[in-house]
Amino acid sequence: MADTQTADTTQQVTSIAPPVANFKNSKRQAAGRAIAERTWKAREEQKQKLAEAEAIIAKERLKKAEEEARKAEGVVAPRVEAPVVPPATVPVAKAETKTLTTTNFLTIASIIVSLAALCYKRKEIRGAMAKIKAPAPVMAAVPQVVAPKRSGIRPMD
Repeated sequence: MADTQTADTTQQVTSIAPPVANFKNSKRQAAGRAIAERTWKAREEQKQKLAEAEAIIAKERLKKAEEEARKAEGVVAPRVEAPVVPPATVPVAKAETKTLTTTNFLTIASIIVSLAALCYKRKEIRGAMAKIKAPAPVMAAVPQVVAPKRSGIRPMD
């Protein structure tokens, strides 16, 4: 019997019991599929909306280009037709109003605020420089009382 045991030492020991199968949670798998499908649909909708937006932008650019072409064509080849003006009426030139646009107003307001901030800072800097130049009054040194450090285990507060 000792002879048979020494001969079997080179073989690998295997289990006789069949391996336990890994059972997957079907509800978790279904939820994962549903989430994946939702994200896929959302991506597809986003791609579709992006394509629609690009199409709208392209149409707007085309319209602008056509308008520019019409304007350029009008400048290059103006019409020869002369307007019929009765001698008693003189065309009135439109008076251009000079009003501030929102952008102009905001620009002016930001400049004014910047200048006000600079003046304020300058006064503040003057005050700080005056404090530095003026000698500070020397106060008598008061000895500080320091409590001795405790040794040992500290209580948890």
